Amino acid sequence: MTNEFIPVFRFIICSDAHIEGIGSPGYIRLKKTVDYSLDFASKNESYKKIDAFFIAGDITNKGEKEEFDAFKEIYDYGKEKGLDFLCTVAKGHDSIAMGKKSLEYFNALTNQETDFHRIIGGYHFIGISTSRMKKHFNTPFQKMWLKKELDKAVKDTPDKPVFVMHHEHIKYTVYGSFDEDGWGKILFADLLKKYPNVVDFSGHSHYPVNDPRSLWQMEYTAMGTGSLKYTELTVDGVQKIHPDFYDDCANFLIVEADKDNNIRISGVDCLAGEILCEYYLKNPADKNNREYTYEKQLSRSLPPIFPENAEITVSEQDGFYSTEYPKAESADGMPVFIYRIYAVDKNGKTIKERKTIPTYYLYNVAPTLKTDLGRLPKGSCSIRVIAETPYGIRSEYIEKTIEV
Repeated sequence: MTNEFIPVFRFIICSDAHIEGIGSPGYIRLKKTVDYSLDFASKNESYKKIDAFFIAGDITNKGEKEEFDAFKEIYDYGKEKGLDFLCTVAKGHDSIAMGKKSLEYFNALTNQETDFHRIIGGYHFIGISTSRMKKHFNTPFQKMWLKKELDKAVKDTPDKPVFVMHHEHIKYTVYGSFDEDGWGKILFADLLKKYPNVVDFSGHSHYPVNDPRSLWQMEYTAMGTGSLKYTELTVDGVQKIHPDFYDDCANFLIVEADKDNNIRISGVDCLAGEILCEYYLKNPADKNNREYTYEKQLSRSLPPIFPENAEITVSEQDGFYSTEYPKAESADGMPVFIYRIYAVDKNGKTIKERKTIPTYYLYNVAPTLKTDLGRLPKGSCSIRVIAETPYGIRSEYIEKTIEV
């Protein structure tokens, strides 16, 4: 499918710019997203158009008027270049300062409804913002509205995907939406399960788009949009981990369809201007096309491989030890998610355990990694390093024996 994919439709979707004003990181990164997307389309030989540009909430950092006004500059800039912007407003950051009035202000700025149903290029797009009731993320009335609009869309295009967009993830779908992650919402969960045509996009968690768990397929399809501001992770059940260079991570998605409604999703590193990952979905409107279930992804996950003759170096300063080792290579196209480092005594007992997260969420990953071990007990011990996939599949360990 990869070599044969010829797009006939294309849209951009991002979220969580957290614009703090003109010239702020979110402002710059959103503008970079616009520019990269236009350049990407212009270089495609078969299809040079961007049919729509979506932002799935947390456009601003506090919902101040000045922040929305800064966004409006980029909005106007994109409009001048022919982009059709459609945005949802989040309960969180977009509504801190003005509450429900943020919806009214956004509508006044853009002349755009914050809940919408649009048909673009023959595809249905449904967007849901926070409600106009101050204390609610979404309401049962919005759920009823969503059902009505989904029924219209599926009746009109039963063999095509229907694209749905909102800020928070639907609980128990993509990476970032589970209880241990702390970010999922349940209101629309039972409804969307009845519509296999749905391809649902959401942000909020800031979890990276190239982590394969950010794409989920069961009764319908869901995809996390990442974040333009920074990334975070759940590691071993601990949520809101901010790894190295987390604020240098800025992700967005390019979504394309071919004539048969197959979908290509490209995850982009905005700052590097490079594609991080690509996912290919056979027409997701067909409930039989579900290649990105957890079980299938787990079955495809292979142990990472360290370079032949890979060496570990161990250094000591003032009684504190650290180790350096080469990165492992993926054997399955998925990134290496974590390295586990163990100090093991001569009897095979683990005396120290550490973990290091590589910068897999960035386009460039350092060829070597370093982990601090702290103090080690006297005697002989072995330092072992294991690489692990997002699905928990572990490599063979590499090892170095030292005398402390």
